[in-house]
Amino acid sequence: MSGVVALDLGSSAIAAVEVTTTRERVSLTNANVEPLPSGLIHDGEIQEPDELAEFVRRIWKSGGFSGRRVRLGIANQRVMVRVIDLPLLTDQRERSAAVAYEAQEHIPIPLDQAAMDFQSIGQFSSDAGPRERLVVVAAPREMIDQLVRVVRRARLQPAGIDLEAFAILRSLMPPASVLDEGSPDTDAQVVVHVGAEVTHVIVSVDRNCHFTRLVNFGGAGLSQAIAQRMECSIDQAEALKITCGLVGDPHGDWDAETIAEVQHALALAARPLVREVVRSLDYYRSQPFARHIDRVVLSGGTALCLGLDRYLKQGLGMPVDIGDAGSQLDDRGGMSMAMAHRASVAIGLALDSAGANR
Repeated sequence: MSGVVALDLGSSAIAAVEVTTTRERVSLTNANVEPLPSGLIHDGEIQEPDELAEFVRRIWKSGGFSGRRVRLGIANQRVMVRVIDLPLLTDQRERSAAVAYEAQEHIPIPLDQAAMDFQSIGQFSSDAGPRERLVVVAAPREMIDQLVRVVRRARLQPAGIDLEAFAILRSLMPPASVLDEGSPDTDAQVVVHVGAEVTHVIVSVDRNCHFTRLVNFGGAGLSQAIAQRMECSIDQAEALKITCGLVGDPHGDWDAETIAEVQHALALAARPLVREVVRSLDYYRSQPFARHIDRVVLSGGTALCLGLDRYLKQGLGMPVDIGDAGSQLDDRGGMSMAMAHRASVAIGLALDSAGANR
């Protein structure tokens, strides 16, 4: 049974998820998503650590979470993710030293000022012999230290830190089968995870992250576009974004003029998203390790915007499905699809906690 709670500190909300495991069965036991006061976190960077710690502490107390050990996610423009190739090494010390040496050429952070980790995404043969392809993640150590201090001030104990992109894949994608894992013929899948301020564009093969990029586009921008065009509050704009949407028949009894105005505002505001996803995928396709992409999965709180999947499909020219971040839970405890979208990072972090590996 897991005693770790996953905590996602987003720019507009905090999500906490607790799971239990019994005989390989993973069940959701507690989940909470609370709006975060503006100004505490911006672009993934903590702005007001003392206020944030107090807010987290209040959520913990009111949410009734049983554990105090927490697993955290990180994602901002200062977190570096690179793919490197190395000779295949079986000695773990040699392997770690080789990764550190090679990383200096790819990561613009002095290694003595960085927290770094890596994971293998496959092995392959070359003229020089067997080689291994790895994803290397590095973040400024002072940024990690500040996150840890906030959690400790909230009277919680950090139990691990993971890249948000890895957590998102874990919540959305099933593990690769033993027979298929590592096959060079496996197609890639893309996750477009649209949050409040930023979007993750993640290319996955066998649930492994082969490429990820953060785009400065989020659902808050869509809401702002509606609010300006309709001269309404942000809360009203949020409701229009979800129920009126971009494409298709709206939910609710909206008049034709309102529908036309909202969908026009959203279509204009969402253009940068399509443009940046296309740019990201073009860059990925230019890499020597690129695979054929067979589909796109849309996730994040902004996936609730009606018709955004169809809008992306039109812009990208490939199938786009709306993901279900609760699909890897055996018992989702009545969690709604809307809650799963908003808590997808936390769900993925929880699935990697002790006793809940999937």
